[in-house]
Amino acid sequence: MPSSVSGSQLGRAIVDSVQNSTYPDSEDIVSADFPPSASSQILELFDNARDGIKIRLRTSSRETAQDIDGWISQAKQLQSDIETAQRASRDILLKAEQNEKLRQSVHDTGSRLRLLEGEVAFNENLAATIEEIKEVRHKIGQTENLLNQGHLLEAVELSLKTETELALIKSGQNVRAIAMLQEEGKNLRQYIKQALTQRWNDVIQVDCETSTVVLRAETGSLSMTSRAMQQVGVLESFIADLADKLERIVIVPRLSLPASRGERLLIVENSSMRVSDPSSPSDIHHLLSDLGAFIEFLQTHLPPSIIDPLSETFGPNLVKKLISMRLSSAVPEELAALQDFSSTREEVYQFSETMDSHGWPGVDQLRAWTTSIPEAWLEKRRRNSLDGVRQLLKRGFGKISTVERVETQVVSQQDHLFTGNTRNDDWNAGWSDEEDGSPVEKKARSHNATGDDEEEDGHAWGLDDNADDESRSTGTRPSADDDVQDDAWGWGDDKETEESPKTLQREIDSSPGDAVNGHVDPHQKSQREITLKETYNTTSLPIGILDLINSVLADRHVLSEQSSNNSALTSAIPGLSNLPSLLLVMYRASASSFYSINSSGNMFLYNDCLWLVDQLQQIAQTRTRKQEGTSTRNKDQPCFDDDVAALEAFGKQSYGKEMESQRTIIKDLLDGAQGFANCTEPPFSRECDLAITSIVDRLREIHKQWKGVLSHSALLQSVGSLLSTVIDKIIIDIEDMSDISEPESQQLTAYCKQVTTLEDLFLPQQELASSGQQQEPVPLTAVYAPGWFKFQYLSEILDSSLVDIKYLWTDGGLKLEYDVEEVVDLIEALFADSEHRRRAIGEIRRSSGR
Repeated sequence: MPSSVSGSQLGRAIVDSVQNSTYPDSEDIVSADFPPSASSQILELFDNARDGIKIRLRTSSRETAQDIDGWISQAKQLQSDIETAQRASRDILLKAEQNEKLRQSVHDTGSRLRLLEGEVAFNENLAATIEEIKEVRHKIGQTENLLNQGHLLEAVELSLKTETELALIKSGQNVRAIAMLQEEGKNLRQYIKQALTQRWNDVIQVDCETSTVVLRAETGSLSMTSRAMQQVGVLESFIADLADKLERIVIVPRLSLPASRGERLLIVENSSMRVSDPSSPSDIHHLLSDLGAFIEFLQTHLPPSIIDPLSETFGPNLVKKLISMRLSSAVPEELAALQDFSSTREEVYQFSETMDSHGWPGVDQLRAWTTSIPEAWLEKRRRNSLDGVRQLLKRGFGKISTVERVETQVVSQQDHLFTGNTRNDDWNAGWSDEEDGSPVEKKARSHNATGDDEEEDGHAWGLDDNADDESRSTGTRPSADDDVQDDAWGWGDDKETEESPKTLQREIDSSPGDAVNGHVDPHQKSQREITLKETYNTTSLPIGILDLINSVLADRHVLSEQSSNNSALTSAIPGLSNLPSLLLVMYRASASSFYSINSSGNMFLYNDCLWLVDQLQQIAQTRTRKQEGTSTRNKDQPCFDDDVAALEAFGKQSYGKEMESQRTIIKDLLDGAQGFANCTEPPFSRECDLAITSIVDRLREIHKQWKGVLSHSALLQSVGSLLSTVIDKIIIDIEDMSDISEPESQQLTAYCKQVTTLEDLFLPQQELASSGQQQEPVPLTAVYAPGWFKFQYLSEILDSSLVDIKYLWTDGGLKLEYDVEEVVDLIEALFADSEHRRRAIGEIRRSSGR
């Protein structure tokens, strides 16, 4: 619909909006169109509104005209005040600049004043310094004059005073003249030292080439020289140099042990002293006399200012060298000569009195040595004895000796030694490895198993160890020190081996049926006396060790007899009693490295230990018999129980090491056969042939090598142990084969027969029968190789038919060596599955009760 709003209404709404920022309230005005015809009305309304505003402005200006004039008046007054303040500020700045100029002028004037004051002070200080320099220079000149005149002490005192004054001069570091004076003072001091050195050398002349000492001045003059040197600070160095020269050209040549041309003597003549050329040998008496004259010479010709500090350092060194170079070596090693050493001890004590009277230090050390002569002798005895062991080992085996061990024992007819009943399987329970036992003990086992005749049993000479071992079992417990030594050298590893002989002894002493309820069966009273003997080879080393031990025991015996006389040497008895043990410890500690040079060194070491053990036991038994009937026993009496046990263990350990080494080699050779698999097919057949051939050759080589070392039974025992390793390995390898063809069976049988050729190594020693005819020797392979019968049966099984194997099981001795499962496994590996094989296996099982 057409708008009903007039142009005047639209114009009024626009003017109100512009003038008052109001918005029209009427919705009609807001939504009305603006016709062009309303423009003139709107412009007219704007003109009217502008005119109204101008009228209101004029009216308002007329009403506020007075207030505006007042404001203008105040503004002009304010501008005038500002200009006045600016003029005052400029005046203030001008005056401040004038004051700064005045202040700078005052500062400059003060600086000039201070400069003038410093110049005045410098001139005054310079004048004083020049005076001091003049005074110091004058004193330096005086010092030079005194030196030229020979007044050393006055020159030194004046020089020290001059140095003090020179150090007090101010600004000395900045003045060239002072630096020149200081340099001149240093030169003067050096000149003084040179003069003192010259004077010292003129007074105390030491000629190193001729070993002569000359003192040319009076004691007073030398005292003044020493005071001057002390003030300079060089006296200590000169005294130390003098002490060194006296030691090198007098003391050391005089104390040196006599050479082939003789000993050098000390000659004192008035103010000189010299060491002569080598002459006839002298003794401790002449030596101490010369040293006393040496001390008296120094005390007479040297002032206290020199001799006192000289003796402080020289005295202890003199005593130390006297003890180490002559007195210790003068102590005789022979006990008889030591008993005559008391005169020397008295002379040493008198020499210590001479030193003490002059106040020389070191007297306590010298007197302490006189009271420790027994300890010095014991130490020398110990050192030489231990060195003797080392020298013995260093010289080597020496002459190889054949020794025989013989012992007689009484045994009953019921003993296993004669009856030959079943072998005690636990005899070797003490060994960690059943193959590592000593050959002597294994020989005992073999005789118990076979029941050979009396003479053959006699070869098991290891039986006599049993009594000693039983006695040791009730002895005192080894000391903690021995345990420490065993742990340090690794000797305790095989101590369990000491139990094996005891088991055999119990077999002999505790035979079943010897006594019932304390009554002896009359049928068992019959006893026999047998002689056990066998020969073996030893080196010369244990003989030398035993000689050293016997020498120590002889000296101890002499000292023990003198103990009632309160001899001072009796204090060495405990240490001397321990010396045999130390010798044996030294032997055990060093023997392995020296014996290893020989290919059979470990076996020689084993034999040497056995021989040495026998000798020590004989010594102990002899001593025990001598002590029978006495009421008391010397607590320091040497006891060889622990040493014997350690030596036995050491010998067995050496034997076990050698056996283990050879066993390792053998196992390595057998490993080349690779379990005999495909032993008929190249190249495996060549490896198997080489392994068996190498084993046979190796055992023969070992037998040849040890034949000249071990006893016959020990040799068979050792080789038998190695052979047991071989056959056990072969048996295990063959039993592990699940299928054995006929060619392989034949080849394995050939290998077994090749090993069987080693029986000739186990022939007993040939002996003449009662008829005078030599009996045919029977190999003892089964005695020394426990698995030999089983190995023989294995060879039979490999080359037999089912009927033959069944016969061996039922009527032969196969079941004594094999159990039923082993035989069944071998049959299944050798024969194909068939009714005959099943029937044979069934019969074998039924015959065994399964």
